[in-house]
Amino acid sequence: MKGIRSGVERVHERPLSRMGRRRFVKTLVAAGFSVASASHLSASHFEAVGEDEVPIVYAYAREDPDDPASIAPRVRSVAAEWYNDLQAALSSYETLDPGAIDGLIDVSVVPGDGNDRTKISVDVAHEGVVSTVDDLLEDTPVEGSVIEATAEAEHEDLEPARQFDIDSGLEVPGGVACGDSEGLATLAPAVYDPETRTRYFATADHLYAGSESTELALVSADGRVPIGQVARHYPREDLALIEPTDEFRPAHALDGDESRLVAGQFTRMGLADLKARSAEIHKISAMSGHTTGTIQAIDGITCIYGDPCKRGQLKWGTQSDFTDGDSGSVSYAPDPENPEQVLVCGLNNARTWWPGEDYIWGTAAYVFEEEYGYTF
Repeated sequence: MKGIRSGVERVHERPLSRMGRRRFVKTLVAAGFSVASASHLSASHFEAVGEDEVPIVYAYAREDPDDPASIAPRVRSVAAEWYNDLQAALSSYETLDPGAIDGLIDVSVVPGDGNDRTKISVDVAHEGVVSTVDDLLEDTPVEGSVIEATAEAEHEDLEPARQFDIDSGLEVPGGVACGDSEGLATLAPAVYDPETRTRYFATADHLYAGSESTELALVSADGRVPIGQVARHYPREDLALIEPTDEFRPAHALDGDESRLVAGQFTRMGLADLKARSAEIHKISAMSGHTTGTIQAIDGITCIYGDPCKRGQLKWGTQSDFTDGDSGSVSYAPDPENPEQVLVCGLNNARTWWPGEDYIWGTAAYVFEEEYGYTF
């Protein structure tokens, strides 16, 4: 693992504090850091860590809870060898085109824990595909499972366990039941678009699949209460953004016995770090309520629904903790710098239903930020 370690050693030897910003970023990129990471790091971050450590941007979080635009990077240090192993696997992984490999159903990255190396996990239709992927990725360990993707079972209609109390106020948190005219889903915490300075309601886009409805309503004890109209569909990421049309407004918060302030979201590196530390993450949803679990894999690409394959998928928990109507909920973990608030890991869109696999999955929050600039 000499690549990043020798790069870090060279960086530590350079007079970083006297460099201009452009030269500083070029120095980090030349040492093996990604452009995104380099652009959010400073000389002081390197001065604060040892020679065997690397600063990473693990999250983006609001500095002022009342200002959704006050998002700033959060930085922590990790072992250089762990980072190097992960980056090497990610670089190899990014060369893979799952759509071009017949029989490849799903592929994802399983970050190591400092003892075990980072692996690439594949779900395939037949054993020969594992060997194909192994040959393509060369030095990166590959683990594979042969699965038979069966039809998803029908589920009985259930009443949502978590509904918003219409009389409790006009700020609506995530984790409560919502729907169009007939379907049922879970409301996500507010999504902020810095370009338009708009906070949107959000939920799973497949709520509107096959429907002409563009309405979003809260599901309450008094019936369905309209709160907005769909403004943007993102079927690839399974996200729908809904513009408020009434007095109700989306809140950067999650429902629960104690309301949880949502301060921002984890980056891809932040999720890898959570996985490496076997950190517990959580979910609050309309049907199954509050559940916990650990991350199984990050940066997944799943072709289980056919073309186009869904990218940036986070796998965590177990399928028994997720049911119809939970789609649109988010997974989250406590904010390391302020445990009274939380950071979002990803949007929960589905669960496994086929034999041999057991997890909840959906698009990681960092995908929305990288692709569209959106933050929770």
